[in-house]
Amino acid sequence: MSDFTEARAAYDAAVDEMADAVAALSNTDEDSDLDALEERARKAEAEVERREKIIERLEKIEEARSSAPVLTPAEEPRVAVVSEERTYRPDGRTSFFRDLITAKNDRDAMDRLMRHRAETEERDVSSASNGFIPPVYLSQYMVEVPRAGRPFADVTPKAALPASGTSFTLPKVATGAAVAAQTDGGSVQETDPTTSTVTTYVRTVAGQVDISQQLLDRSDPSFDAVVFRDLLNAYDSEVDRQLLVGASGSNEHVGLANVASINTVTYTDASPTAAEALPKIYDAIQKIASTRYMYPTHIVMHPRRAAFFAAGLSSTFPLFQQGGLNQAAGEQNGGVVGTIAGLPVVIDANIPTNLGAGTNQDTIYVVHMPDLVLMEAEIRTRVMEQPLSDTLEVRLQVFGYSAFASERYAKGIAAIDGTGLVTPAF
Repeated sequence: MSDFTEARAAYDAAVDEMADAVAALSNTDEDSDLDALEERARKAEAEVERREKIIERLEKIEEARSSAPVLTPAEEPRVAVVSEERTYRPDGRTSFFRDLITAKNDRDAMDRLMRHRAETEERDVSSASNGFIPPVYLSQYMVEVPRAGRPFADVTPKAALPASGTSFTLPKVATGAAVAAQTDGGSVQETDPTTSTVTTYVRTVAGQVDISQQLLDRSDPSFDAVVFRDLLNAYDSEVDRQLLVGASGSNEHVGLANVASINTVTYTDASPTAAEALPKIYDAIQKIASTRYMYPTHIVMHPRRAAFFAAGLSSTFPLFQQGGLNQAAGEQNGGVVGTIAGLPVVIDANIPTNLGAGTNQDTIYVVHMPDLVLMEAEIRTRVMEQPLSDTLEVRLQVFGYSAFASERYAKGIAAIDGTGLVTPAF
């Protein structure tokens, strides 16, 4: 048996092992050791890569042994430019997620996945199932359900989520030391600090969709990809909502609205205007500076409030600067405010608009953002056939772990509420 034949046989065995590992990971149940299954899949994938490189080296050796053709002056080298199409593309008849499901028993499906993996090695994407990256076209051409996204989460300072643990305890100095004037021979001021802790919990956000095997097999190849993408968009929006208004008692992150002892400003106004609301924002700014002793960095508000402020006028000039206009308290363009008092405005539709006695109010948050920390792990996707095998259905699942340290400095947050923030009139 030649070296190449042996290398090819070893590669085929590695591919079989990887197919088994992918299938085992896709068919997990509550009793499965997910970490062990993932480790097996990673090792199998690494072995396939190693075997591929061996075959490539043998092929190059074989090419080097072949004598190159000699060109005479009358001959011209012929160059063929080949542009190979992507394995998974919008007009193709194969589906990335369908191949994930059938790879165990379908060598062609496994070959397509491996080919696709080689095509996308340069992409910086890490949220795909079992190390396989979803095709680029899924995000380029998809018609999605409108969702609010994660504007606030995107600007929140990030840290890596520790690999283990369901909660993290942060030490906190509750009351600090003290100093005082000291006279000759007098006692030195002695005040011992007291400490406490702040606990941050790891929360799970998850969603799933059950689709029939017939729909998976017989529909347009991109349908299952549309479902996964919609789950991912829903995941992002839900995480963002929790960072703003989540309640710990509901196994959610403690959102800004539910952090204890934050600064509050009440804006009461039967006929609110942007000019009358502006001093309330400055009040929130000074409260953070006076109690947290740091200046806020961001203002967070709903799109309707941002547009209301952008439309506001003072008695003699636009309240918010646009273009070359001067003497303004901030700037606006595109129909919404961009800055107020020099602070960037984060516009987030996940802020509720059904608050207050009339269920028609929203909230404005002023925040010293470095006080907050969002720790996120990779979003994970799973395809499972076994739970619904008796009805010939397949379960598509998305989930992720994250922790939000929102309670480190309560006074770094200020919330503006009241009747002045009812549904605006334009």
